[in-house]
Amino acid sequence: MRYTLSDNTWDEKEYKALNEVIESGFFSMGEKVAKFEKDFAKKFNTKYAVMSNSGSSANLLAIAALVYSKKLNKGDEVIVPAVSWSTTYFPLAQHNLQLKFVDINPKTLNIDTNKVLEAITDKTKAIFAVNLLGNPNDFDVLNEICEEKNIILIEDNCESMGSFFNEKAVGTFGLLGTFSTFYSHHLCTMEGGVTVTDNEELYHYMLSIRAHGWTRNLPKDSKIYKKKEDTFYESFNFIMPGYNLRPIEMEGALGIEQLKKLDTIIEQRRKNAAYFKSQIKNVEGYRIQEETQKKFMVWFCYNFRR
Repeated sequence: MRYTLSDNTWDEKEYKALNEVIESGFFSMGEKVAKFEKDFAKKFNTKYAVMSNSGSSANLLAIAALVYSKKLNKGDEVIVPAVSWSTTYFPLAQHNLQLKFVDINPKTLNIDTNKVLEAITDKTKAIFAVNLLGNPNDFDVLNEICEEKNIILIEDNCESMGSFFNEKAVGTFGLLGTFSTFYSHHLCTMEGGVTVTDNEELYHYMLSIRAHGWTRNLPKDSKIYKKKEDTFYESFNFIMPGYNLRPIEMEGALGIEQLKKLDTIIEQRRKNAAYFKSQIKNVEGYRIQEETQKKFMVWFCYNFRR
């Protein structure tokens, strides 16, 4: 019997959403993306959500916003786990921040919180925690460390959408948190990512950075720039180094429909994990040790859709 690593969770609703975008003739970032961002923020109980073209871009947006807002500065040290995807690390290096790797706990695959405190120096200004493969970090410990040392907590939650720690959604503990909506992840918008925050200033920085560094998408009462009444001027006014990380309307439309299914998708993943666990334990010569059962369950819930 063959089991696919990931599968398609689309049905007629997603295809209808795609067709609506095609029929509209408007394909660049617009109302569908804005609607998905609003729905996403509501779902995860956060004030602001910014969609981008990938989870990697979501990380880049988060780090760039912290640097341009002067919350992090060149040479600052950021603690990261020794195991993650490459684009957890590259945005830090791109913005001249110093990475400090801390080993993981082999039972959780997340950063070893017992080793974080001893790794902190006077140069340490942030911890970039990664919730690996559906498994939340111990945020009681990390928050206590960050408060005690007055350092910033950031979350890479691209692999753990829908996980909770003490009844709070993982990805919303840090000053900024990132999610991915790549094909094999919990929500499938083809490509895509989301950065969330409760900080309005950082939200405005991300709106500008995401689209070339221009002021076009900033609100009139922006925390980072006073807009002129001249709409044409503001449409082509650039105030900081930026990128083109914008998603397209198709991705926003897919996200709207996929988000409605998130709870069902996660429930099915857990059922799949329980089923495979029950089958594997009967395989001769193979067993899941007690201390690795949780690790297996979260890995399976992350990887297998149906």
